[in-house]
Amino acid sequence: MFHKALWMRQWKQGKYIVLLFWLSSLYLLPYQYYSAAQFQLNMSKYAQNHYYQYFFNIPYTLFIQSAMLLLLACIFIGWERHTQSLDFLWAMPFKRKDIFLSKWLFGIVNIISVQIACWISMYIIYKGSFHHGYQTFTPFHFYFVYTTIVLIALYTFVLFIGSITGNIISQSLLSGICLCLPFGLPLLISGFMYVHSGDSAKTKACPECKYGDAFLYTSPLNPVTDLFIEFDYSPVYDLDVNGNIISSNLNKEPNHSRVPSAWKLLSPISFILLFLPLGAYLYVRSPNEQNGRIVLFPNLQKWFTACTILCFSLLGGRFFGGTDSLWGYYIGVLITSIISYVILVRLLKWKFSFNTR
Repeated sequence: MFHKALWMRQWKQGKYIVLLFWLSSLYLLPYQYYSAAQFQLNMSKYAQNHYYQYFFNIPYTLFIQSAMLLLLACIFIGWERHTQSLDFLWAMPFKRKDIFLSKWLFGIVNIISVQIACWISMYIIYKGSFHHGYQTFTPFHFYFVYTTIVLIALYTFVLFIGSITGNIISQSLLSGICLCLPFGLPLLISGFMYVHSGDSAKTKACPECKYGDAFLYTSPLNPVTDLFIEFDYSPVYDLDVNGNIISSNLNKEPNHSRVPSAWKLLSPISFILLFLPLGAYLYVRSPNEQNGRIVLFPNLQKWFTACTILCFSLLGGRFFGGTDSLWGYYIGVLITSIISYVILVRLLKWKFSFNTR
């Protein structure tokens, strides 16, 4: 796992993605934070009636970082299977388990290093910039702790998906679908509930909201879905009955940040503890002759087919039947089930590979 040759190979494979991950993180976090401070400083000098406002775009930043890590994990496993270069790697005098763990550890070291570098940089900027007079850095401490654990969980999960898929295309698509499933599945279930509830207002009372909260606990993104950082010193106006401004006072609570409970960290931590050993176990036992297929293990193909058809049938029912027509719903279910089954059966027989080394 710590052999120099393995680390050199991981660096040779993923150096461009790692550099992009570093550069994008440094740009989106400390550089953007500094730019926001300079903008607020200039506005305070030249604009009349200027009030300090700052909003940290967490979803966009986390999306870019997650995309870089997904690409890195797909190159480490999926691309090797896709190009058939895994034969050479497994011919080296290393255990398969050590090879998998070296890929995981290489990514984790970079994730933690990037987060620490951005954390320290932003704190230095905070202390020496215009932000210091208006912000408290406490929400950012929580942000870096939460997102570091979330990014590690995401990277671990994508590596696990690579241990059961046979090419880079299936690894990337299946990883993206599985990560989005906790957010989309409640909508599919609510469509089924709507169309079977008749006129029951109690049953139709936003079932996706109820199911959505439950399914979020199965997502590694659970701790950051409610994470919010904003500082707003805009005045609060007192109005009369006609809507005219009587008086204005600065916002007494400018910190609108929201930090979820630490208990939500159990979701990504569970992902790490579950999918790291499971991924290593399956990587060791993966059949090399199945490289290029969508799913490596023949025993998993039936489960993969059944789950995929179920999701597409629910989607087709909601799309074609809506929430009012029971006949339309099941016609949509039937059509999409047949189409998805025919396509899946053909795709599962194909091998996708480039014979380059």
